[in-house]
Formats: sequence, C-alpha cells, structure tokens
Amino acid sequence: MSQKKFANSHPHHHPHHHSCSFCLLNRIWRRKFLLLSIVLIFLIITITITNSRLNVFSSLFSPSYKFQYNQQQHQRQHLAASNKDNGDTFNNNNDDKMNLRNHQHLKADNYMSNSYNNDNDNIRRQSVVYIHPPGDEQQNKAYIPKNRFIHLDLKGAPPKVEYLQQLFPLLRQAGANGILLEYEDTFPYAGELLRHAVADNAYSLSEIEDIKRLAKENGLEIIPLVQTLGHLEFFLKLEHYRHLREMDEFPQAICPSRNDTYELLTNMIDQMLIAHPDSKWLHIGCDEVYQIGICDRCKHKERDELFLNHVKRIATYIKEKYNVTSIIWDDMLRQFSPDFVKSYDLDKIGVEIMIWTYVDDIYRFIPTQNWMFYAETFPKIWGASAFKGAFGETLTVPNIKMHLDNNIAWLKALDEQESSFKEIRGLVITGWQRYDHLATLCELLPSGLPSLVIDLLTATNGKYESKLLEKFHQLMNCPHQLDYTYNTMGARLFTQYPTFSHLINCDFPGSKVFRLMQEFENINKRVDDYLYDVTKHKAWLTDYNFRHNITSPWRIREGLQDYANVMYGLKSLVKMAITALGEIYDEYTVYEWIEEKLYPQLLRMEKFYNQTIKIQELRVWPRRPIKPAVDLQRFIDKINKEE
Repeated sequence: MSQKKFANSHPHHHPHHHSCSFCLLNRIWRRKFLLLSIVLIFLIITITITNSRLNVFSSLFSPSYKFQYNQQQHQRQHLAASNKDNGDTFNNNNDDKMNLRNHQHLKADNYMSNSYNNDNDNIRRQSVVYIHPPGDEQQNKAYIPKNRFIHLDLKGAPPKVEYLQQLFPLLRQAGANGILLEYEDTFPYAGELLRHAVADNAYSLSEIEDIKRLAKENGLEIIPLVQTLGHLEFFLKLEHYRHLREMDEFPQAICPSRNDTYELLTNMIDQMLIAHPDSKWLHIGCDEVYQIGICDRCKHKERDELFLNHVKRIATYIKEKYNVTSIIWDDMLRQFSPDFVKSYDLDKIGVEIMIWTYVDDIYRFIPTQNWMFYAETFPKIWGASAFKGAFGETLTVPNIKMHLDNNIAWLKALDEQESSFKEIRGLVITGWQRYDHLATLCELLPSGLPSLVIDLLTATNGKYESKLLEKFHQLMNCPHQLDYTYNTMGARLFTQYPTFSHLINCDFPGSKVFRLMQEFENINKRVDDYLYDVTKHKAWLTDYNFRHNITSPWRIREGLQDYANVMYGLKSLVKMAITALGEIYDEYTVYEWIEEKLYPQLLRMEKFYNQTIKIQELRVWPRRPIKPAVDLQRFIDKINKEE
C-alpha cells in the first residue's frame, strides 16, 4: 500500500507520466473551484443579511411603521397617565404649552396660581409634534359623530347676516347639523341690568330672528352659549359691573357668592332662551375660571365647592324653568376630586360636559383616569376640536394640517370611548375669534373656512381619506384644472401647502378675505425685509445715523430706490382690506384689523421716509469722535447705581 502510494506520488516511477500530470492539474483546478464557490456563497450570505437589515432599517421610516410606533407610544402614554394622579398629570402638561392657546387649566392652590402670573397667558392651546401627514393609514375605522356642530365665536366682531346666508348652506353641504353660537357682547340684551354690556355693533333682535331662520332652513340646530362664571370680561371690564368681580384687578371671573351675580346671570339666561325657545341645550361656559375663592365672600370656601355649587344652581334654574339641558366645558373638573364632583349629582339635573383639547394626542391632556371619572359621573358628553384660533394669538390663516390632525384624533378617541358612556352627543368643531374678550383678533372666520370644511368633511365621513379632497375642492368652488391638480396630491398637499394657499383662485364665501390674508403675508414680509435691509443690514440709515445726523447722501439715494414700490404695495393692501373685509364685517371690525395688521407698517414706513428726507438735506456733518446720545447716559448712570 505504501509502495503504491509512493509510486503514484513519484512521476519518475510511474509508467504514465503525462497522464498523472493531467490528474494533478485537475486536482488544482478542483481546489480553486471549491475555494471560489466558498467565496461566492459567503458573498451571497453577506448580501442577503445586509439587505434584510436595510429592509428593517427602511421600514422604521415607512408610514405604516410610524403609525404602529405611534400606536405603541400612545398605549405607553395611556399606561403612564393611568399611574399618575390628576394633579401630577396636570402639572406635567405645563412643559408643553409653548405659545399655543391651550384652554387647558392648571391646578391652582394659591393666589398666584389663580391669577396665573404671566407664564400661563397662552395656556389655552396645547403643543404637539406631528410625525406624518394625514392619510388613509391613520384611521381605518370610521366613527361618525351623531351631531357635528360648528362653534361660531362672535365676540366683538359679528359677521353680517348676509355673509351667514352664504355660509350656512356650505356648512350643511359639508355635513354640519348644528351651530354652537357664542354671542357674548353681540347679543342685544335689554333692560337696566344688562344694557351697559351690549356692544355698539351688536345684532338687533330682528337680525337674531334672521340668523335663526337661516339656520333652520339649512337644518342647523342652534345651541346658544352664555358664559356664567369665567370669561365675563365683556361686562366686568366696565365700571358699572366692577363690584361683581372676584378680584378687582382682573375682570375675568364673577363672584359666585353674591346675590346680584345670580340676578344678573339669570337675566342673561332668560333673554337668551326667550330668543331661542327651540333650543334643547344651553352652554353655560364655566371654563378657565382663573380667579375663584379669593374675594372676601369666597375666600373661606373651597374652590371646587364654589364652582360646583354655582354650576348646580345655574343648571337647576335652567332645567326647572325652561326644561333645557346645561352644557359646561370640562377643564375645571379635571383638577377636582372625582368623588367630590359625583356627590353633587349634576347628571340628575341633566348637566352634560363638553370635553375639549386641540392636539393630535387626545389622551395626553385627557388621560385615562379622566375618561373613567367622566364615564362614572356624566352619562352624556360632547367632544370639542378646533378649526382655527388654536395655535397662535395673532395668526391670520390657520395651519390646516394641525387642525385636521386634531379632528382625526378626536374621531378615534370618541370611537374608543363610546362604549363607556350612555351617549356621546357629538363633536363640536370650535373656531375662536379672540383668545379672550380683551385680545385682538386671531384668524377671521373666512380665512379659517377651508380648515373648517375639510375638518367637517372628515367628521361627516367618520375618518380622513384622500378622496375627500375632491369634494372639498368642489365645495370651495375651485377651477376644474386646479381641482384636479391638487386632488391628486393627496397627503402631500398638507405638507407643501399647510395653509392651503392654493385656494386663492377658488370662489367660496369669504374667499376675498382668504386672498387678502395670503397677500398680507407677502406684503408684510416685503416691508420687514426692506426696512431691515436699509436700517439694520446697511450702515447709513440706522437709528444711530438719524440721531447724530451723519450719513452719506449717495447711500440715501440708494436706500430710497425701492421705497415707492414697497409703499405702493402696502397702500394697495389697505384698499384691498377695506373692500374684502367690508363685504363681511362692519366698519369697526374692518378698521380694527387694518389698525392691528397694517397701520404699524404704515407708521414705520412713514417714519423712515420722513427721517430720511430730513437727513438728506444736510450738507455738513459733525467731526469725530461723536458724543454719545444724552439719553444713553441716563441708562448708564442708572445701571451703575444698581451695581
């Protein structure tokens, strides 16, 4: 065996030398082929593993995964919220208020909490992070609220009845079946008790009748809203009613312990329900009562006791005299003991709560324990979303995507909570006109109408689907070509045009005002950019130059080159505002908007021009070094003394 092996391995002893060489070559090639095969198999395995990892990685950013991730996060938040007490949840929400109008009440245990310092001025709207555009993947199940009411906030700027005549049919076509009508100072209260509180541009009783008739013709049920505890600035601001304030410093909340308070409020309720005899509900407000339990009559009582006694007294009066159900905003209840609220048996006198929040995660501000508490205490509830007036006190056009996200979230939440209640009455889509009576205007109703219509279509459909865009553009009366172009964009429309600026070519009720707001953004930016360029960016027409009369005449001529064009655009915008706003509002509202938005820019441009023309006349200039401004020394002396 060994000899044979030796013979086979040694060519000099093999009888077939050339054949053995061929065998050797074969063995070498077989080894090479085997090695190459192993390398190829290794490469294939490596590529397969890499691809699978890439697929997993890319799936993390897919819409479906984002939705699943959001759902998981949502469940975790629910669980976390369930493990916290009401007060802790409330206080943690403070971190997210940012600059949004939250309508969210904070727990207040002392004077400073009740007066809310200045930190909580914007607490009426909640902040939120938006991960994906609205789309069909967000909500597979449809939930259609039985009642789909639109909140019309009329405070201090009532639209003309002629505009409501155009608006109501559109609301009906989009799916609304009711209106929550917040008159405030625009209702024509009569009699010695209330006549001082009525605005000079309030509706007349005949106009109220016209509004009711228009609503009825369009199948829109009216729920009037009368604030009865907080947000009573419209009359508490006046000397005539000053004695009724809970705190003299703040004209927001009325003292609930005075008999003349009760007399005045019941008078308001009487006049409102006499004017609306067919209403089944009366919304009595009671939100954001920042001052309570402070005055000499109230300070020895608990805040929750004062609040609940007041609600019960007012609601009992309404039920016994008119057989009408009272609705209150829910936010004050969130900070009270559930057992204490239950002890008042508000449900036995028919009190219903309207739960509101304007974010895309409802449970973040209405956690699980609140829903459980409400289900045990109030058999019938309402939800409240927003179509405008929620994300900035001075906005002119709402962010449609953010509001749609909120409405989509509400449909999902109501669907999830429906089995816990005897009845979910419906969804009210709110549209605030001012953050409170003493604030300036935020988004006007016509500029918020596109947001309202897409939200309403979504609620009527039970969920958002891209196919709703076709009906939306039809209701907005858009040109056919525009209609087709933007319908095919689907979810991309919300990210590329968050305020739906493409609607400037559509012809819906108030579309001229919508175009005005879009043009305002352009002109306002142009004025800001121009003045920044000539007075900040460049070095010859700054405040320093004007104070010390030192500049280059050549540079003045350069700085004034664009002035005429910029000023012409601003003046044209004023004319546009007078025409567009005048079709919908009275002259008081028209001039308020112009004074708030355009007048400051007119003044800035005028001041700049006058200063420039004056300094342009100089032919000699001061020698350096230039003495500092006299007034500057005043500040320096004051600062040195403070040190």
